[in-house]
Amino acid sequence: MVNQLRLGEIAVDVVLKDIKNVHLSVYPPTGRVRISAPHRMKLCTIRLFAISKLSWIKQQQTKLREQERETPREYLDRESHYVWGKRHLLKLIEEPSAHESS
Repeated sequence: MVNQLRLGEIAVDVVLKDIKNVHLSVYPPTGRVRISAPHRMKLCTIRLFAISKLSWIKQQQTKLREQERETPREYLDRESHYVWGKRHLLKLIEEPSAHESS
């Protein structure tokens, strides 16, 4: 069951699960906030928990927004790409496609 809380400008997704503890997460790249909570917790208790962690949430969102993001790839010759943690230079090989043959 997924609910959503509004804490001012911040939307918090609340997921009720069969767990023992409350888990608060802020996800990159946009800083989406999610709380996983036990089924037995009331929504007002979860709201109080989120309000108590509001400064931490804002701090994490700011940190995520300020992180450098990888530039969009153009797929040019000798452009570097990372595959399984290793850097590789792209080598373009142009071949005529089947529908271009005369």
